[in-house]
Amino acid sequence: MIVKTAPSAQQDAPSRETTQHWLWAAAPDTPLTEDDHPWSGKWLWFTPLSLLDRSWATIRTATEDGLLGYRSKAATLINTRTKSDDTRRPICVYTPDWRNIDDVQRVLTSLRALGIVDVLLYKTDSDTGRGRYGTGASTFVAPATKMKLVIPKRTREALEHQHAARAHARRTAAARTKLPVPKRT
Repeated sequence: MIVKTAPSAQQDAPSRETTQHWLWAAAPDTPLTEDDHPWSGKWLWFTPLSLLDRSWATIRTATEDGLLGYRSKAATLINTRTKSDDTRRPICVYTPDWRNIDDVQRVLTSLRALGIVDVLLYKTDSDTGRGRYGTGASTFVAPATKMKLVIPKRTREALEHQHAARAHARRTAAARTKLPVPKRT
């Protein structure tokens, strides 16, 4: 288990952090540890460096107040990827299950209510783990200023497959309960 440390009073600004790649915040009663949320994902907000500290303060407070997802993180200035935009850093807001569109939408609505009007991208942690980055890696997209999710074709297909598999499992379970009990002789 990887334990993440909460930012201290001196280290609460991503632009001043020099030892960690990410600063973390958690909702009430949520530990700052790597956990097993196999369906987790996150809203990604690529924040200009000039707004990074103020933006993170807003997201951190909203997360700790239980208004967003169960956990959030902000990239520090030492966190860079090859071929990334050095003028921005991501702030991520996590949800436990990307398939729960109501919860993903609730967090998007909360982010918009905080005044975030930029394009927001949602990505599953499993895609991140597989190294899927860039164009086509988003599970959902929220165009600038919009409250509505745009669901790309690959996500729609995955959701349809998931719903079909669940329906099949329910039918199979129902059929099993309706089978006559064999008589013992």
